[in-house]
Amino acid sequence: MLDDVLYPGVATGNWAMLPAEKMALTGLLARIKPRHALEIGTYFGGSLTLISQFAEKVWALDIDPDVPNRFKVPENVDLRIAQPEGLVGNMLNELEEKDIALDFVLIDADHSTEGVRRDIEAVIHRPVPPKKPMMILMHDASNPGCREGMKTASWAACPYVHSVDLDFVPGQVQTLGSPDNPYYEVWGGFGMGYLLPTPREGELKIQENAIKTINALHAAVR
Repeated sequence: MLDDVLYPGVATGNWAMLPAEKMALTGLLARIKPRHALEIGTYFGGSLTLISQFAEKVWALDIDPDVPNRFKVPENVDLRIAQPEGLVGNMLNELEEKDIALDFVLIDADHSTEGVRRDIEAVIHRPVPPKKPMMILMHDASNPGCREGMKTASWAACPYVHSVDLDFVPGQVQTLGSPDNPYYEVWGGFGMGYLLPTPREGELKIQENAIKTINALHAAVR
């Protein structure tokens, strides 16, 4: 299989990402080589087992107690299963107490507008500034509910956010349901936030370079 060539050792069986997203994530990780990474939302471990191949240490958060039974958790992964209330904040508090600075965060958990916004704001609004450059990758940026959560998160209130791009990788129309009763929704796509230890100068503008394409996709499935 091609996946065995492109993603050796990765749990690809139920990896809920598009081919372009998988390759974009691989290329990004290969480029930045994060030392410490955080994944919010694990599902079947596709992205987690990929991130673990590039990062020295990964912390992964989920609320489903069955997650550890779905795939072999890599040795350099600290998987935490807990209730959602305070899950991200408590993890970040622990890392800050241990003086561990994150380079990379993947947000792919609660896909409601409020859930996406909550996870973003838990990461960017910390009592201490980031100690090194940090990339925040957000999955399903082309889905209407997820995108609204990303767009309305209080990015500008964090002075260390230097750029936000909701169309780092655009999504597409996906076929859901059964072959006899299919329906269509827009999913996928990566948004990207970039934080630096130094405050930005000037106004923060959220980039939406593929918004016309995204709007056309939404119109096509109504």
